[in-house]
Amino acid sequence: MIRRLLTTFIDHQPIPSTDMNIIGSSKSFRLSTLESLNWLHSESPCFPVNGNKIKVILEPSQFYDTLAESCLHAKYRIVMASLYLGIGDLENKLIANIHTNLAQNDRLKVDMLLDYTRGTRGEINSKTTLMSLVRKTKNFKLSLYHTPALRGLTKKLMPPRWNELIGLQHMKLYLFDETVVISGANLSKDYFTNRQDRYIMIEDKPLADFYANLIGKVQEFSLQVKQNEDVELHSKWNLVPFEAATVDFASVARERIVDFFQTIAQQQKDAMDVRKDADTWVFPLVEMGQLGLHHDSLVTKKLLSSSLKHSMLRLASGYFNLTDSYMHTLTHDCPASCSILMAHPNANGFQGAKGPAGGIPAAYTLIARYFYKKLKKANQHHRFKLLEYSKPGWTYHAKGLWYYLPGCDLPTVTLIGSSNFGERSVNRDLETQICLVTTNESLQRMLQVETDHLFQNGSMAEEALMSRPVPRWVRTVVSLFRNYF
Repeated sequence: MIRRLLTTFIDHQPIPSTDMNIIGSSKSFRLSTLESLNWLHSESPCFPVNGNKIKVILEPSQFYDTLAESCLHAKYRIVMASLYLGIGDLENKLIANIHTNLAQNDRLKVDMLLDYTRGTRGEINSKTTLMSLVRKTKNFKLSLYHTPALRGLTKKLMPPRWNELIGLQHMKLYLFDETVVISGANLSKDYFTNRQDRYIMIEDKPLADFYANLIGKVQEFSLQVKQNEDVELHSKWNLVPFEAATVDFASVARERIVDFFQTIAQQQKDAMDVRKDADTWVFPLVEMGQLGLHHDSLVTKKLLSSSLKHSMLRLASGYFNLTDSYMHTLTHDCPASCSILMAHPNANGFQGAKGPAGGIPAAYTLIARYFYKKLKKANQHHRFKLLEYSKPGWTYHAKGLWYYLPGCDLPTVTLIGSSNFGERSVNRDLETQICLVTTNESLQRMLQVETDHLFQNGSMAEEALMSRPVPRWVRTVVSLFRNYF
């Protein structure tokens, strides 16, 4: 539905189509090749940016240092959206930095959006850890998104951890004043130390305003944490997510997001603001399947299917469970050569977990095997390389896509955000990512360094996928519950 509504966006600053050579190309190609991407303007708002204002972060420790410094020095706003906040020393230092900043700066406003089920799991959790900030000042607001699908006997009887299968707030955005860090990483120790993800930092006020307002819209239909630890509805909302009819909650929430996008569309149409220094274009995408919004997945499929002959794609997912629609598009509608990086079982965060969760790495092996068999059956496996990330002592959580136009040895497009391109991302969780298109050579080289940084730890996986044992019970679980992964 959102795809139709976004067709009102005006291409007031198109991706260039002059006769200049493509920056970063290994051969002489004309920028007219970039015209194959101009359809993006009809699918999403577009934020023209100077690529020199964008930084690619490579390491979890750099990501943490960026967050810690920004929490301490932000001048007027901090907006964070994540699945949860951890409870260790590193996480507490972030909280302490926010405390210090708030104490010194009456102008600072802090908003945090987390998932309700994940954020309240256990006696000590994200909510209890943040209560000191909630109680101290009205300038700190904590919101917990509760999926409307978790209700009734399911909500009453389903134990913690398992109730998270129903649906989550999964967006990962960290916003400080006029700077946005978009990532797939959560706010916890492993994501700050030895869990590999992706992180891109963009300094641009219009984009920061957009995401601050988007998170604000989601906060409206989330639960607000009060100083006495109770939760209440937002003042602009009157539907309890687990009591109101699911269709009513989803319909009104969806309308809030669609109206917001339409407002941005009209503002961009009226402004006609041409950025003469822009060499990069940022297209925000959202996916909120339980609310009936399928935006990011439609754009992603179109990007795959509109890829040019002799182009190249690199795709990464920490949890490889491509939807059947994605698998079909890659197999039958995508002419590009593709390299796909997924987690080796040893780099999967669920490896060694107790109980049924310990079988999750084998489940992803089974799904990847299924995809490879589809490729071979369609005689398309020659276009694909399947690789598994493995680094001693590390787990792998990076996701996204890099697109190389024909003849280019540097990427022109990347997708980055919270989506794993899987069943959960499309149908169960709240997700956002950006489609970034750039002709800035410095930024293209940073993106190339990033993808090399990830793929250098990948090894060819086809043989291992076909031979690695998968327990019979895992096969049964995958056949019945694949859309929960």
